[in-house]
Order: sequence, then C-alpha cells, then structure tokens
Amino acid sequence: MARTHELQLRHPNGRGVTCSILGARDFKKTIFYSHGFPASRIEAAVAHRESLEQGLTIIALDRPGFGGSDWYAGRRFEDWADDVALVADHVGIGRFGILGISGGTPTAVAAAALLGERVSCLTVVSGMAPFDGPGALSEMNVANRVLLQLGRRFPGLGRFCVRGLAHMWRAFPVVVPIWFGVLLPAVDRAIVRRREIRLVLAKSIQESFRQGVAGAVTEFELLISDWRGLLERVQVPTTIWHGDADTYVPLSMAIILQKGIKGSVFHQVKGGGHFMIVDTLPTILRAFGCV
Repeated sequence: MARTHELQLRHPNGRGVTCSILGARDFKKTIFYSHGFPASRIEAAVAHRESLEQGLTIIALDRPGFGGSDWYAGRRFEDWADDVALVADHVGIGRFGILGISGGTPTAVAAAALLGERVSCLTVVSGMAPFDGPGALSEMNVANRVLLQLGRRFPGLGRFCVRGLAHMWRAFPVVVPIWFGVLLPAVDRAIVRRREIRLVLAKSIQESFRQGVAGAVTEFELLISDWRGLLERVQVPTTIWHGDADTYVPLSMAIILQKGIKGSVFHQVKGGGHFMIVDTLPTILRAFGCV
C-alpha cells in the first residue's frame, strides 16, 4: 500500500470530510478523485506511484457516508462540489482537474458543473451514466442490471437488497473478491487477482463501510435517479475512457455520457474491462495536461 497523507476537515455546519493526498505534495497540478461504488478514498492508492512520477497530486475524498466522511440525510450529488471546494481552499489550490471512476462519476460531473472556472478539466473512467435511455443496460451483467431496474421500479425493495449486500460485504470481506470474480469479465478477473490490486480493493471496501451501510444505500438511491440534467451543465473540457469489454458498467453508458456532455472526447479502450484503469493509468494521467 502506498503511504499517503490523510486530511480531515469540517464544514461550518460540523460535517466532516476525509481525504487522502497521494503523489506529489506541491499541489502544482492537482486532481480530485471520486472513487467507485461501493469503495473509499483507499481505492486511489493504485495511482500513487504513477502520479508521483508525473508530478501530479491526487486528492481522493471519501463521499458522505463512506470511510471517514460523515453521512447526512438529504444528500445530493451536487453537494460533493462543496467538499472539493473545502479541501481546495484549505490547501490553497485555485484550479484543479476532476477524475470520476465508475459509480463516482455523477459526483465528479456535478462538481465539474458547479465549480465552473475552478475546474480545468473532467475525466471519467469506466463511468456510470443515467440509464433512462433505451439500451443503456443492455450489455450489463444480469445481477447489476436487475438490481438497478429493481431499485427504479420498486424503491423499497431495491434499498432492502442493497442494504443486505452491504451488510454482507461489511461482515464478510472475503465475499467481495468472490462477488467481483463472478460478475467481472475475464480480463478484469486477471487484474483483481494481482496481489497489490487485491489488497487495495479489500482495504477500500472495508473502509467503505466503516460507519455502516447508510452511505451505500443513499448513494444507490441517487444513482438510480434521473440525473441527466447534470450532464448538460458541464462546460469544462471532458474526456471519457471506457473499455469495450466492460460488462459491469457497459460501453453503452460511456456513449450516453459522451452524448450528454457537450464537446466531450471519447476514448474506447479495446479489450478493456471495468478495471482497465489499472493498466491504462499512465496514459490517462498524461492526458491531464490541462491541470
């Protein structure tokens, strides 16, 4: 595991925000990182070495209810922009890039939309998209597709299922690699079997549920909502990276994001699965020349 600097801050209303700072410590070229779902700031540890070599600072924030960031009722995707601004002001950063991974995409999109000129660029990797359009879930694995559709049609039952899964992952962390092993394509299973990745994934999930499962349940409710309007509000340069072998969050989602965010650039990674960022990270970070 990479050695990171941990930072804990509080908003004026008392709500706590926890983040990890990786890579370069000069904050000259900074990227705010929105982790996957369910996960935590620990996930970004895989980027420490590469970001250090490229002179980039990565600040990975726990979203509300995950890891060390406080859960609160009435949370919105847009609120993460306040968390980013809190940390940026504390460390003295004027402009920065934003990187959203998988289920962390909508919070990254919202922050890019709301923080305006402070955001130099937005990058989305293996990103979740609103699934209101036709065919959005067509290439998704059955378990994920059923869970999302169930949550949309029967919200109470969807929350019940997510709460049950979260409690299981929290109580029996050994189940997590089994879950991914069943649902991920072969190219991803090979990546998850690597010792470093397996350790980071396990610690990230364990930290994710440190406070309980309320954060995961709340975020699931937000993910299945119709958040297409956020895409239309993004005005910063945006790059989307997605593997064409991803069945966890299928390629159709990337197409929705690309169409919804005006002027965005789409890079299709041939043969890449959901965790393709592990091997594509050097290229993705070099593309952050905007920061």
